[in-house]
Amino acid sequence: MIQRISLRMKLLFVFLIAMLIISFLAPQQSEQIKVTSTYPATVCPAVGNKVSSIAGVTYSKIGRRSIDGNSKKLVKGRTTQIPLANNSILVEGNAGTAITFANNKWKAVVPCSVSNGQQWFAGGSGALTSKSFLYIVNSGFSESNVEVEVFTPTGALEVSTFTVAQNSTKKIAIDTLAPGVEEIVISVKTLSGRVSSFLFDERKKGLKSLGADFVSPIAQPEKQVRIVSVPGLIGKTNSKDNLLSHSLRVLVTGKIDANIEVTINSNDGNFVPDGLADVKVNSQRVVTIPLTYAPINQPFSVVINSDQPIISSVLSSFKIGRANEITWSTSSDSLSSWSANLTGSRPIFTFVGKKIDIFIKANGVNGKKIEKKLSGRDFTSWQSPVGLNRVQVTALGKGISGGVIFLPLEANIGVSSIPMNNGANLETASEPVSDASVITRR
Repeated sequence: MIQRISLRMKLLFVFLIAMLIISFLAPQQSEQIKVTSTYPATVCPAVGNKVSSIAGVTYSKIGRRSIDGNSKKLVKGRTTQIPLANNSILVEGNAGTAITFANNKWKAVVPCSVSNGQQWFAGGSGALTSKSFLYIVNSGFSESNVEVEVFTPTGALEVSTFTVAQNSTKKIAIDTLAPGVEEIVISVKTLSGRVSSFLFDERKKGLKSLGADFVSPIAQPEKQVRIVSVPGLIGKTNSKDNLLSHSLRVLVTGKIDANIEVTINSNDGNFVPDGLADVKVNSQRVVTIPLTYAPINQPFSVVINSDQPIISSVLSSFKIGRANEITWSTSSDSLSSWSANLTGSRPIFTFVGKKIDIFIKANGVNGKKIEKKLSGRDFTSWQSPVGLNRVQVTALGKGISGGVIFLPLEANIGVSSIPMNNGANLETASEPVSDASVITRR
């Protein structure tokens, strides 16, 4: 009996030794996770109709291609300003935000962007004076399908579905989506494909221009909306003979009514206008609120606090001499770092936050480097002393949002405003990486 136990112990010992030798001699496999980070390519819209427009990018060698049904490859550029004719362009992913600038008797500016699946537009009109268009751009190489839903003061209209051919743009007249409706909010939801959407709002009465502007897209509804860059009558336009009015457009996107509070911030301080401390807004119905007490002779911001997620914007209507202009100011995200090519514009930068701490670094059109540090509470603004090309804005604290106001050129009265939102956010992906020794013989 003792001999059998001893034999078993010896066999077990031999087996364990053999397993140790095999594990030592076998190839070792180590697997780790590799994280890659990239910026997705963005789309810059072209208005067409012989409108002079360009796309500004931060570096000249950033790749670009026309979205024309034929072009397939990104081509390295030689300039930071890309002329736009009738076709939108795709811009290689990078940390900067490309911007489309369009000029006529008006000025229209919009950040180039890529949809994360849904985009909202708190603006536009299907009324008699509207010459507005929704541009749905498919930058991919397969068909895309989208759902377009229009909200009005009486509720939502029937959802429309559109198919967009590969590598092309579908241009939809707003008065076909909401004929005769003055105040609308539009949702564009991507069902398949790689789609970016843009809303261009132009108004005309006969041959007379009433102004035009892009309505910058909004990614998602929020309970606090910061509309940072609402323009005023500034410089030579600040005259008693010129007129300016502002109105707030709001949509509660869910099915529960909301209560909102509206605060106006400017360099003169902040206040809640009379009657706007507690406003009930019915769900899924577009509401327009005149901002009667808003400042006229300076830029300002509007902060809306709501108990339900909302989409909102401010429409500014100018009458300067015999000319007219409109400007849409939309909501700004929280700011960390933002860079863009302003193509020689001399803008006004505006910021909102409980504690504002900002550093601006820019290249002037005169060849000089400009550095500016801004600080304050609630609201602050700064206008560059010269036209700017590439600009880098860095928030040195949290809870800050920014915007840019583009002022008239000498030849016209054009005014436009954009939020300081990045056209594309850094995307990360994880993939397993195996040790090459797995396939190597010893």
